[in-house]
Amino acid sequence: MEQRIVFDFNNHVNKEFFKELPGIGDANYLGQQVTKKAKNVEVYISTFSEKFIEKDHLLEFTELNDNTKIPFVTYVGIEGYSQDLYLLKYDFSYEVENKKTNKSFEVPAIGAVFFSVKHNGAGHTLGVMPCYFGIINEEDNLVAFDTELSLKKSEQQYFLKLHKKSIRSNGLLFMPANFPAKPTSNKDKVNIKKIVRLNANKVGGYKPLVFDIEKIFRHLNALQFRNASTLPLNKYLGYLKKRQQKLLPQKNPHQKKLTKKGV
Repeated sequence: MEQRIVFDFNNHVNKEFFKELPGIGDANYLGQQVTKKAKNVEVYISTFSEKFIEKDHLLEFTELNDNTKIPFVTYVGIEGYSQDLYLLKYDFSYEVENKKTNKSFEVPAIGAVFFSVKHNGAGHTLGVMPCYFGIINEEDNLVAFDTELSLKKSEQQYFLKLHKKSIRSNGLLFMPANFPAKPTSNKDKVNIKKIVRLNANKVGGYKPLVFDIEKIFRHLNALQFRNASTLPLNKYLGYLKKRQQKLLPQKNPHQKKLTKKGV
């Protein structure tokens, strides 16, 4: 029997969801104090689902991005698995001290979070993994995910737990990191063309694996993330409370109060 969890992005991803991450929560970055935390988080999403494609007179089972241009079969329905890939971006600053002068200066940084939400054919959430935290390197035009995360739950609130860096795990690189300057709609997109797994592999020695997205999926825009929203971290918790209040049944101002005498 497959395991399920009650997880919904709109209901569970808020400031508390990131409470252990540098630049949003209380964690330091590279052992240095964070001086300016993120005010908001840009959200990008790429959705994959299982479909049939025709190949050599046979129906072949594959997983395609919902924005794919690859022709897929519509005459045979599939209630297969799907996953939503989330790529989040936010700005923060941390403090660095010059040991020679004993003076401190502020360094800007761009944080990034990646996680995958997996669903079964009925739409139930099965898990949230893998999860990574990293930094966007604008000079090299890439996202370096060097820290693994895991989904945890405290009472009714989910959050991403920061793992200690492992010697065996060196993370992932997403390339290129061409994020829109000022995203405003789902027409603003990020197209990942290459992923590099920096871990040592079974082939022997330190030989990072390179995944060429176009060659694997036979489509240049196979791993395209579209802008979904922007989370205002400082106001988001208050926003959730207001939204919950709106969902509560409201009293009718024109309804007369019943007294024991009037019953």
